[in-house]
Amino acid sequence: MKGSIKEFFHKVFVEKIIIRNRVFDLVLFLIPTIGVVIKNILLQAYNLGDNLYTPDFGAAVAATWKYWIYYWAIVMCILGLSLLFKKNSNRIKYVVTWDIFFTILICMDLIYNRSFFTMPSMVDVYIFKNFSGFDGGEVTSLICGYDVILFLDLIVLAIFLWKCRAREIDVQVRRKALLRSAVISICTCLFIIAAIPIQAKVFNVNTDFLETEDAEKQSRYFSSMGYHIKDMYELFMGLFDNEIDKDEQKDIDTYFNWKNENIPDNQYASIFNGKNVLFLQIESLETFVIGREIDGQEITPNINRLTENGFVFYNIYEQVQGGNSSDADLMYTTSRLPVLKGSTFFRYSDVKLTSLPDMLIERGYDTVYAQAVNGSFWNYQEAWKNMIGVDNFIGAEMLNMDVDKIGFTINDKDFIEQIYPHVADVTKPYYAHIVLNSSHMPFEIKDESIKELQLDEALDDTYLGGYLQLCRYVDTQVGNLLERMEADGLLDNTIIVVTGDHTGIHKYYEYSLEEWYDEYPWAEAKGYYTVPLIINSKDMEESVTSDVLAGQIDVMPTLAYLLGIPDDEYMNDVMGRNLLKTKRSYAIFRDGTVYSEGLTDEEIEIVKDSYGVSQTMFEGGK
Repeated sequence: MKGSIKEFFHKVFVEKIIIRNRVFDLVLFLIPTIGVVIKNILLQAYNLGDNLYTPDFGAAVAATWKYWIYYWAIVMCILGLSLLFKKNSNRIKYVVTWDIFFTILICMDLIYNRSFFTMPSMVDVYIFKNFSGFDGGEVTSLICGYDVILFLDLIVLAIFLWKCRAREIDVQVRRKALLRSAVISICTCLFIIAAIPIQAKVFNVNTDFLETEDAEKQSRYFSSMGYHIKDMYELFMGLFDNEIDKDEQKDIDTYFNWKNENIPDNQYASIFNGKNVLFLQIESLETFVIGREIDGQEITPNINRLTENGFVFYNIYEQVQGGNSSDADLMYTTSRLPVLKGSTFFRYSDVKLTSLPDMLIERGYDTVYAQAVNGSFWNYQEAWKNMIGVDNFIGAEMLNMDVDKIGFTINDKDFIEQIYPHVADVTKPYYAHIVLNSSHMPFEIKDESIKELQLDEALDDTYLGGYLQLCRYVDTQVGNLLERMEADGLLDNTIIVVTGDHTGIHKYYEYSLEEWYDEYPWAEAKGYYTVPLIINSKDMEESVTSDVLAGQIDVMPTLAYLLGIPDDEYMNDVMGRNLLKTKRSYAIFRDGTVYSEGLTDEEIEIVKDSYGVSQTMFEGGK
């Protein structure tokens, strides 16, 4: 009995299986090739599913099967080079290394997609310096069980290499066979890749995918690796071709001629002329929590009070792209849509734009921007200094960061305490742009003492419960800040602007909310991925509310109108419209969907082109 057990373990764990060389090489290539194709299908299954955590394999297969030959060709073109190695061990190391690389690449694509809802671009290589303040929770919350599929081929490959060995044969004979195989496989793969337009015609596929700027669609057509190769090529060619041609200028002119409505001024023109501006940009603040109660408790009582005097817009659609929160800074101050690939702050921080802070500086305003991050984080400091224009930039370099964290940076209570002297030191009139970050995903609270809402235990331990608690926490800090500024006379003759940089719980973890829709139906977005826009003024006795469909680019021209800045100083440069002087109700969402009321099909097409128009203008240095 002992002998048979020992023999069994010897066969399983020690004894090697000797197989023919051609079979060994075939299996060596098949495992990673099939594995990488499956990884790419999984990536598209997530993109085409109801959310980025629940893959729809049926939809992925239906949408990608015509392109699998491209997936295979790109992988084999790279792996085929291993046939040029003389030693079998080097060939194995090469194949395994590339399989690991493909896996890491697709994992990064998936995590990035779940964070920013687009594929990463080579221009995002700088993003690695941005993770210095993260503790890992933000990333681990973006992983789900199905992701294990990404590693199955590596496991199978490891088992195969552990148990199997190729048969020894004449080295010279094998060398010639491998060289022939290398030439044939690489040439075949290169031909397949070069003939993509021909294959597209044979399969009756719309060749627009060759020109699309949609990163997600590019990855669907060319695979993850193919997308990144195409992305690098386009970025390289963009270094030499940055002139706006006639057709592109025509698209720009068409957009601005349509966007600029010829409407007379109304009673709201210049009503806040000369007033200070306190702009509070709150991480992940969504519209649905404003004015809402849960179990008899207001979620945002201090912000709610600001809605009683001034202007309130409830349908400001999220429009950020790969730059995420930095894109919000861009749109709120310059009314320009972000680029579709990468971060606008990284790619075009040297492009000077017409901005609200800059126009206020020309009118004698003192300006300050404050956020508890390093100036290099998302290239904030350079972009705010060059692209937007601000007198004083307050970042982590000027703060004591050795205090308790909430989310990815220091808690808002300590942050406000530290920046307050800088804000109080500004001369009037002033524009103060303050970013509060404690309500950042993954909406986890480590310090129970900061929880102010009494929630059911089952809810309190969920993403939704954490999100609501953090919204209440930030609201309390907003209340404390306003109370202190009021006592010090800093809110005299001041308008207070409150908005979110983008949506939060619905952006990252919408899948986790379904179990709460019956009990809390107001938690369901139903396609309305919006942030609030509150413009508070004590001088107004009541509130003017609006349900007009709008986007984040519409905030800046609306504020400029209220502050008395003439239209001709900015309306031919900004992409948004004045929400207090418009007859149109529409917005383009971050995924390109246009939400509208009353627009014609032709007008919707103009709006659909707006991200492309912005991209063209940035590439042309405008």
